[in-house]
Amino acid sequence: ANLYKTWADYLKSNTLIPGQQTTSDGVMVGAPSNDTNLALKGIIALKAYADILSTLGQDGSAYSDTARSYASQWQSMAEANAGFAASYGDSGSWSSCYNLFADKWLKTGLFPESVYSKMSELYASNINKFGLPLGSRTTLTSPHWMIFAAGVTSDITTRDSIIKAAQDYIQNGKDDLPWPSIYDSIGGNATVAGVYNRPAIGGVYALLVQDLGTTVPIGNPNSGGSNGSNSRVIVQSTTLIVIYIFSFISSALLLHVA
Repeated sequence: ANLYKTWADYLKSNTLIPGQQTTSDGVMVGAPSNDTNLALKGIIALKAYADILSTLGQDGSAYSDTARSYASQWQSMAEANAGFAASYGDSGSWSSCYNLFADKWLKTGLFPESVYSKMSELYASNINKFGLPLGSRTTLTSPHWMIFAAGVTSDITTRDSIIKAAQDYIQNGKDDLPWPSIYDSIGGNATVAGVYNRPAIGGVYALLVQDLGTTVPIGNPNSGGSNGSNSRVIVQSTTLIVIYIFSFISSALLLHVA
């Protein structure tokens, strides 16, 4: 518990303005200063930690309030001509902001529907033959993050178009190796060596868990129902705790890499 609090406190101090912190995408395509997508992940992780505390019957309001404040500030600071900027102040750029998926997945409720609608419009106009690029800085895409973006969109047609682009890549016959975790969304070529057969590709199943679980606290006396119903509440809530923990830890670790 103390370790989680240490990470949460670190995020409170560093997540809104991540500076030059490194991300896996940045290693591949170059990391912008104050990566807005990375900031998103940490903001949502803060709210996830607050929800962990709440589910365990503890007060997480300080972390929840900070997360909501950061979410509001992020929307202003990341404002762009289309969608949201890849870096604060760079209004001519855009990021796929796939980390917004966690806000829906974990049901943290930090961002209004208008944010998702804005992302849907951006996605619809930027899907290439073999996928949605990571952002305006590159034509490279990652299939797992692309499917996260499909979960972000509020438009079913756009969602299905993103999924179809990923499917088209699998079927294009350009590579005889396992599905790479990064490739060119226009030409369909894997452009980075050693990115085949990685566990990260499991993210393509993200849509299957998007509606998993409930945020009803464990042991809530108002949950009602039979013992079997109460058991389901416990199982679902425990599942969400595990999801929260993994999201929270991964955000803290990413932000801590210099």
